[in-house]
Amino acid sequence: MAVFQMPRFSRWFLLFLALPLVRGCEPPDCDRQDCGTCGNACCSLQYVFDSINPTDLNSAVTRLLSTTGPDQHYQFIGGQDLRPYNISAWFILQGQHTTLVKKYNDTLNFVIYPASHAQGSMMTGFSVSQIAGAFCDYGQNYKNIVGFVKGMMVPYYEITLSGCPPPPIPT
Repeated sequence: MAVFQMPRFSRWFLLFLALPLVRGCEPPDCDRQDCGTCGNACCSLQYVFDSINPTDLNSAVTRLLSTTGPDQHYQFIGGQDLRPYNISAWFILQGQHTTLVKKYNDTLNFVIYPASHAQGSMMTGFSVSQIAGAFCDYGQNYKNIVGFVKGMMVPYYEITLSGCPPPPIPT
């Protein structure tokens, strides 16, 4: 029985071509890589919205997750109205994002608070890779959150809380 053996150069060339598929994150917004901040790769961001109140923000997040989000790879898992508990957070939601190459799933958690000013709101977004041993994410967890928030088309201000550090400023 004859065995076909691919030349060494061809194997390396095919590996090079497949590398973007293995990485998982497809640009844009893949420049905020995290390596093990939460044991696994993760990202935690806070958003301030001046033009939307917490109740309307909760509705917008729920609706966008329920309709598969801006890239058709999001899924709504569940949510809870926390206002009866008289705590600072008003709403908590969970979703899932499947990477563009449909290979990896990441869990998304959102917590919505009223802002200190009367009409705005704040939201903490957290994304963590579900695959055990996903030490570096090539920016996917940041992309999961920022891509979703951009898809709401509401002006925002972003603050990094943990993981997914901004790239260094060129000197």
